[in-house]
Amino acid sequence: MENETAQPGGRRQHRDPPQQAVGWGRGASEYRPGVFSKQYFEKHEEGCCADVFSALKEDLQRINEERVQIGDRPIRGCTYNSFAKYWHWFKLLQLIEPVGRREESLYEFLADKQFYRLTDKGRTETRGWEDPVRKRHPEFG
Repeated sequence: MENETAQPGGRRQHRDPPQQAVGWGRGASEYRPGVFSKQYFEKHEEGCCADVFSALKEDLQRINEERVQIGDRPIRGCTYNSFAKYWHWFKLLQLIEPVGRREESLYEFLADKQFYRLTDKGRTETRGWEDPVRKRHPEFG
C-alpha cells in the first residue's frame, strides 16, 4: 500500500499524515505565486520582488485567520527564497520588465530593490503565471 511501511514481523504501520506530492504553488488557488503576482501588477502598476512577496504573505495571513475560524487548514505559502525563483522565471518568460526605478533595500548588504511592471505578453499570458517552469520547459510536464 502507498501509505504503509513494512515493520519487522510482517506488520504494516501507516504513516500519519499521508504524504502529498503536489506543492501549494500548483494547486488551484489565486494564491499561486504567479497568479497573485499578476493580480498585484494589475492593481499597483509596478512593484519589486520584496513588495509583491510581502503583499502575498499579508493576504495569506488574513485568509488563514478566516480559514482557521471555520476549521479549515491554513494555506502554507512559500518562502521568500522560493518566491524569488518564481520571480526569475517571470523575467525569463518576459512577463515582467524593469522600469528603471530603484530604492535602497532595508539592509546594507542587499542590493537595491529593482522595480518591474507587466509586459504586453505578461498582461495576456495565463500559463506562464500559473506554472512558469512548465511553460518554459514543456518536456517536464
